[in-house]
Amino acid sequence: MTMDARSKNDSIAGSPPIRPRRRPSRRIEIMRRTAHLFLERGFEITSLVDIAHATGISKAGLYYHFSSKQDLLAAIINYGHEILELEFERQLVDCSSDEDALRRLIYTYAVIITRKDDAAYANLAVEEMKSLLPADREQIANRKRAFLGRIRERLERLSAAGKLRNVDITAATHTLAGMVLWLPKWFRQNGRLSAEQMANEITELAMHAVLPDGG
Repeated sequence: MTMDARSKNDSIAGSPPIRPRRRPSRRIEIMRRTAHLFLERGFEITSLVDIAHATGISKAGLYYHFSSKQDLLAAIINYGHEILELEFERQLVDCSSDEDALRRLIYTYAVIITRKDDAAYANLAVEEMKSLLPADREQIANRKRAFLGRIRERLERLSAAGKLRNVDITAATHTLAGMVLWLPKWFRQNGRLSAEQMANEITELAMHAVLPDGG
């Protein structure tokens, strides 16, 4: 199915719409603004004074919410994962098939991490993993592995049912995740396609890559 054959703002057929963002709390607003600052300047160069100026809060106020700059970075990346995980659970609760579940996983991932602020969280999860403290790095790596596990589980079920192309499941798992994970690097908010349209395109490409009839 091409974009011309769909409504420009359609989500995956039969799935609940992606929830809009709620009005952020003070802590979330600090994380949002800091995420953009870290991406613009780099984690190492950005100081707590820079963060205080960008967020309109004193250094003492920052320490009320976060124990250190590394703690703030970990909180930002974990928050991005929490948004994804909560939406995954909501989208998967009433799936009709493994094909439907795989489609919803990819679409949900794509549409969320191309949203303005969530794209910043996703980019930091790639660019600044090395700047995290070891315990935080391991925690976030486990969350990434859990998402890969979701994709792999669906591919294994499809393979067992004879519904998967003759592809290596490990290679397919990482390829599908990589297609989406790279999106924030090149997707432009004011470009020709909206986040929802781009998510639909990526989802169609992914499904055709692993299913004989594209699902």
